[in-house]
Amino acid sequence: MAEVLVVEDSRFFSSLLKREIESRLDLTVIVAESLADARRIVESNDHEFFLSLLDLTLPDATDDDVVNYILGKGMSAVVFTSNLTSEMRRKILGKNIVDYVLKDTPSSLDYLVSLVARLQKNARLTAMIVEDSATTRNYIATLLRLYRFKVIEAENGADALHILDNTPDVSLIITDNDMPEMGGVEMIRKIRNQSPRAELPIIGLSASGDNEMSARFIKTGANDFLNKPFLQEEFFYRINQTLEFAEQVRTLNDLATRDYLTGLYNRRYVMDAGQRLVANRDRGSVTLAVAMMDIDFFKKVNDTWGHEAGDMVLKAIAGILGTSFRNTDVVGRLGGEEFGVIAVDFNTEQLAGIFERLRCTIEQTMIAIGDREISVTMSIGICTTPQPTVEEMLNTADTLLYQAKEGGRNRVVIQN
Repeated sequence: MAEVLVVEDSRFFSSLLKREIESRLDLTVIVAESLADARRIVESNDHEFFLSLLDLTLPDATDDDVVNYILGKGMSAVVFTSNLTSEMRRKILGKNIVDYVLKDTPSSLDYLVSLVARLQKNARLTAMIVEDSATTRNYIATLLRLYRFKVIEAENGADALHILDNTPDVSLIITDNDMPEMGGVEMIRKIRNQSPRAELPIIGLSASGDNEMSARFIKTGANDFLNKPFLQEEFFYRINQTLEFAEQVRTLNDLATRDYLTGLYNRRYVMDAGQRLVANRDRGSVTLAVAMMDIDFFKKVNDTWGHEAGDMVLKAIAGILGTSFRNTDVVGRLGGEEFGVIAVDFNTEQLAGIFERLRCTIEQTMIAIGDREISVTMSIGICTTPQPTVEEMLNTADTLLYQAKEGGRNRVVIQN
């Protein structure tokens, strides 16, 4: 488990901070009460710290002594203090600390923990800077790396679009507008044809002084806008706000489209997505097959082992289904022990092999229920004939599923 070093001489505050971080995040907190204590812990080489949280005022250190030591060890640092003058603020920000937090209100603790959580998430994210000025690009890249992002750089909008085509895991774009070949506003317009605001947040930048520029960015599809030059604190605040809003929107979308128990798509989403795919099929873009699947004798599982065991079986089956198909396919729980798959661009021979392997995997999987293990089987019906609606294809697949049940269960019946 990743570790956080807290250097704080107030046992009350450090204990609160330790409890909040460890209860809310997947992190272990190691506390030092002085600079000497911090030196001993760091130089023991027994720890690999993800981050350090530093009080400026310690019994054996003043001002920025602890900051200098921690940064000298190549560690990331967030400063928290109850008193920060303008001079000290400029001094510590010049040392490339991640951020500072004032211990002046009860909400400071919550903000500090939220900041640690944000940095932990950022370590898994990639940000792209689109800026033709190498000086500005390097400055922003330095800030983003302080905030734990992996960073990709592009010199203009055309370069950025090419990178996006080959790097699908970009999570944030920060872009200037006035660039050769393609400006920021035009680039955003093209990106928004593929990726909505919540999927790929974008923050616009400009030094033009044009009051209409922010409106142009926002109306084209940017999530936010910053005038250059900007304060480091404002830059990070806008990033945090933009990413957190996008995450909240995605969470709400998941609640609306995902099954609460298994995490697979729910019936409504499968039907909606399926109808869009049917429209693509009718335009000649794709071929489709629809499968209905049902766990055999599932009622017996609930009756014998209880509904909690039944839920564990559903989750296990969902996990297998989730890893058995591609992102272009639609996999969902249609209700109860019934699952559905809309498979895109498979021929009949491929489908037969894929679903037969799936059936075998489920049959051979042992599912832990307390101190016992049980196994289940699944019957599968697959419709391959194009029909006007996805609902009609599901009904045909359901008829084939019934045939699989009638034929002895634990088998695949595919339309010939």
